[in-house]
Amino acid sequence: RELAGPCTMTQLLLWLLLLLLLPIATSKVDNTADDKTTTAKSSSLFTRYDRNAYDNAAGNHFNSTADDEKLTYGNLDKDAIIKRWQRKTNNDSSSQQHVDDDSNNKCTTYLAPSSIPNSGLGMYTTIPYAKGDTFLLPEIGIMLQDKDAHYPQGSDKLLAQYPWGPGILTGGHREVTTGAVMVPGLGMLANSHLGLANFRHSDTWRLQIDEDGTDSLSLEGLQSSTTLKDVGRGSSSYHSRVLFHADKNIQRGEELFVNYGDEWFTARESWIGVIPSAKNYEEADRLIAELFSENDGGHDVVDPQAYEVLLQDAAEKDKRLRAAFPDNVEDLPVAKDIGTARFSARSSIQSVEWIEENGVCIDNLVSGASTIAQAGRGAFATRTINKGAVITTTPLITLEREQLQLWEEVDGTDVGVQNKIKKEDKVLEMVGHQLLLNYCYGHVNSSLLLFPYSPTVNFINHGSKEEANAEIVWSSYPYHKGEWLNLSLKETKELQKTGLMFDIVATKDIGLGEEVLLYYGKDWEDSWNEHIEDWTTAEHEQDGMMHKNVTDTLGVHLNQRSNSDSIILTVEEQKIQPYPPYLETVCRFKPPAEKCQDENNDYCAIRWSLSMNEMHDNLCDVISRSSIDGNDWYFARMNITNSTSNETTRYHVEFLPRYAIRLINRIYTKDQYSRGVFREVIGLPEGLFPDHWIDLKEEDDNYIYQD
Repeated sequence: RELAGPCTMTQLLLWLLLLLLLPIATSKVDNTADDKTTTAKSSSLFTRYDRNAYDNAAGNHFNSTADDEKLTYGNLDKDAIIKRWQRKTNNDSSSQQHVDDDSNNKCTTYLAPSSIPNSGLGMYTTIPYAKGDTFLLPEIGIMLQDKDAHYPQGSDKLLAQYPWGPGILTGGHREVTTGAVMVPGLGMLANSHLGLANFRHSDTWRLQIDEDGTDSLSLEGLQSSTTLKDVGRGSSSYHSRVLFHADKNIQRGEELFVNYGDEWFTARESWIGVIPSAKNYEEADRLIAELFSENDGGHDVVDPQAYEVLLQDAAEKDKRLRAAFPDNVEDLPVAKDIGTARFSARSSIQSVEWIEENGVCIDNLVSGASTIAQAGRGAFATRTINKGAVITTTPLITLEREQLQLWEEVDGTDVGVQNKIKKEDKVLEMVGHQLLLNYCYGHVNSSLLLFPYSPTVNFINHGSKEEANAEIVWSSYPYHKGEWLNLSLKETKELQKTGLMFDIVATKDIGLGEEVLLYYGKDWEDSWNEHIEDWTTAEHEQDGMMHKNVTDTLGVHLNQRSNSDSIILTVEEQKIQPYPPYLETVCRFKPPAEKCQDENNDYCAIRWSLSMNEMHDNLCDVISRSSIDGNDWYFARMNITNSTSNETTRYHVEFLPRYAIRLINRIYTKDQYSRGVFREVIGLPEGLFPDHWIDLKEEDDNYIYQD
């Protein structure tokens, strides 16, 4: 009875299987690394850099093999690769880390012309990846909160083409009502080919309920802004560990593709054309193989009339299926050999020499915990970079400042005063900006913003004029459309594609492992200093509006939220020892498909079953806790609404394990959604921003757009 209570035998076997599989998804360190490297990894000196981020950036990849071939990084063997990517912390207080050998540091990731027609630039790898390997560069996820509600006319803007759904972030679907996420690097720079997609965002944290996943707050600990006195609260994204892993074996020289999803393409069919799905390509391959098998003698020749009939049948069945076939019968032998998906992008596998000749290196930076207070994460050099050399090149999205403004309905008639406007029958007040503003570049007196999206560029922090070791210039890469700098402000805002590009250039010699810093400009510095003064004043005056929704994260220790060794307080226990009001309890539970047969006191009594889906996290009340053989088991109640029938069922769930319960932030209570947190556009070097794009007066600090 005791064994049957907590879980069934089937559930127990499933959980044991999960425990065996989980180590495959965790970062590993090759034991063949030299003693110095091993010592450095276990040293307590490893404080300014996130060791796990480096492990995730390299460790997974170098513990697997593709087709039994020994993986190489340029001309380096596996041991040398590990040595390069695992940094040793220096004993001094400088921002630089050193390794013994920085030779043969071949670039692994390039920006180069995409193999997909009319798709601009794409990403290529010069090293192979085995299925399951993690992409070398962790990326940031920047949440846009309710963007369509705050800027309804934004659906036809360039920015609308790039966001991912909130599910790409751990707990993202519970942060705001309607979320959209900007993920630079692979999430934006890589193109999508539904038949050749070879990377997908990693979601192993979905299998480990007690893992923080993309959220780096607990990992950085006290180095992050975690108390009400920290003026940097809410100024950077806590989601700085968005990872991608290989969905299949990837060859050296192959273009990297992600999957935007079928709906992304069907919704844009009127202007990008009909795009086949992965299943369409698979079906086309099958039909072509059958067509060849029907040939007399097995020759690689197809009757043109027979192929025309096949195309007509495919078009009648599904226009997307028809689009998967080659137009010319002469191309069928090649399409049969390499597949219709690869045939549609035949140049998606290039020689390393072609990539080096036509591309630019974009893996000179990797993220880690910044050496700068209040800065969160930073960007660090993956190899030695000489003064004057290009560190990285990044395309830019053009957007309008008003797209990032946040509005709130208020009472009053003083429209036009204190950032208020009237829209329809409502009075709206501008109450702040989206977090994305802090990652955009521009001019303080321009309504035009530029958002870079190459890997790791959005981790580059501000340094004083003396500390900065890099600067921004317009790119010298031939694919930078320099003529666009002559466009009017209106024409630039209406662009529906990217073409402008930055080069980030070293102004000093930069050592391997050194943090790269840009000077954000005097306007940014003045704004930051003003923010410090306002924050301090509000703290002393206990101004509730200034710190609205800002929570004392340390009120509940970070580990207590998900640590399986801690306990979750019951409803009765919380009457004596309440959790902070910004926290709520969620239980991982998938309701059964069939209608509940056991109803007692208006609740459906049911035993807990294992679920891997974060969407099955439901708000719950913990009613009681029991200990069986030293393990705590919980009993909880929750109301779950069926999305199809819209019927709500009240469940009493028995025998939940601790790892199925989490304490999470209530909606809109994370720091980035608070009032009074720092927001400012990053400035560009003097003379770089075209004068004819400057359209605001100096006093227009809170530019309000009215259509």
